[in-house]
Amino acid sequence: MRAFKAYEVKREGAPLDVATVEQLCIKLRDMPTVTHRAIVSASSFTDGAIAKAAAHDVQLFVLKPWTQPIADQFPEFKGVGRPDEFLRRFDSNLLYWLDWRPSIFAPGGPPSFGCEDSTPLFASDGHAHKEFPNWAKFMDALLYRSTQILFGLEPAQTITRTFPAEPVAGNDEFEASPAWPHTHTLGVVQDQVFLKFDTGLVLIDSVTISGRLQWQRRKRPLEFHILEQVPTGEVFAGAALADWGSPDSKMFAIIFSPDSRTTGIHTIQLQERHKNAIRQLKIPLPTPPPERKP
Repeated sequence: MRAFKAYEVKREGAPLDVATVEQLCIKLRDMPTVTHRAIVSASSFTDGAIAKAAAHDVQLFVLKPWTQPIADQFPEFKGVGRPDEFLRRFDSNLLYWLDWRPSIFAPGGPPSFGCEDSTPLFASDGHAHKEFPNWAKFMDALLYRSTQILFGLEPAQTITRTFPAEPVAGNDEFEASPAWPHTHTLGVVQDQVFLKFDTGLVLIDSVTISGRLQWQRRKRPLEFHILEQVPTGEVFAGAALADWGSPDSKMFAIIFSPDSRTTGIHTIQLQERHKNAIRQLKIPLPTPPPERKP
């Protein structure tokens, strides 16, 4: 036997009303394979909406800041205070390139050439490359790709075990290990990135990065949220969240269950559509007060 769950999540400024909840219930009902249906709101629900969801056999949950002592809602954590006292911060330890310089191997191109940040990159059909429109975008991706490979290899692992990170002068947020020289060659044929010369398009075969590597530990603040069922207030789960501080928008989460002392540790990778939605968020400016006429 299989059970399929569907959660419709809404972040609205006001509590979800009857009309909104009814539309969502109908949407969930049109999924015949779903056996468990629920709606999550960050702003709760009106009384009418709660009644409407009950009539459609749809569960309601509210996501809100987690401020109560953990022991109050999670019995297995006896005597434990507020989540921000229990978990004060999360430290991300990331590998970075310093003072790097690239060497580009593009068979068929000039014997010697260089790229500026604004140098355009192309696809095989001569149009602008969709993922990497210029050299700066491509190089950012390669630097990150390189550290994703090197962080689990030597000498990076020995450095992180042997040399403790020390505070960075003038920046209380960072600690750093000693930097060491390194060279790394990345094959990039699979990216299908082309440079345009007078002779035509040339495929970039590989890029060699030379410079120094360094471990940097960054103190990341945690956010605490709890998911409660409406209208009972029964706890579904609690979560402590932080971003890694890496360019791929990766997040870290610790999940608390109300019936267990075991916590789940998860890495959350935002998809491109989620990043686009975040980029489109706008912060409304306050309306200035009307001018008083003398």
